[in-house]
Amino acid sequence: MNRPIDRDRPSMGQVWLDVVSAVDYLSQGHRPGLNVYDALEEALRWHISALVAGDDESAAVGERGHLPWDDPDALRTALEQLALHNPPADDDQSTSACAFHSALTHWVRQMADQYNDGCTWAHPTSDRGCVGRHQDPLP
Repeated sequence: MNRPIDRDRPSMGQVWLDVVSAVDYLSQGHRPGLNVYDALEEALRWHISALVAGDDESAAVGERGHLPWDDPDALRTALEQLALHNPPADDDQSTSACAFHSALTHWVRQMADQYNDGCTWAHPTSDRGCVGRHQDPLP
């Protein structure tokens, strides 16, 4: 389904590029082993805690700091919680896709504030070079 462009928020593609960039950077030092699924799970967990806490900011912050260390499938748990706390959409603003977008946007900003001096993430580059259809590979 196509939606009108909202100039006040980043596109979904941009947010995913930022997530990949943040994970690429963080997994090489600050958070070894972090992958995009971990980032998605963490973002959803934070989003759900904010939904549950409502206006109580301190409850949301306390809950999002709780990591499910003994959960063998934390992403599945986060998705189940999202389905439980994010009722079926009755408008375009409460779909699961919007929840993902909002959660990941917030996660990227939090990671940038904490690990990148609040700056946007540089997108990773390929080490394979650029090969066009009618060009020879780079040496």
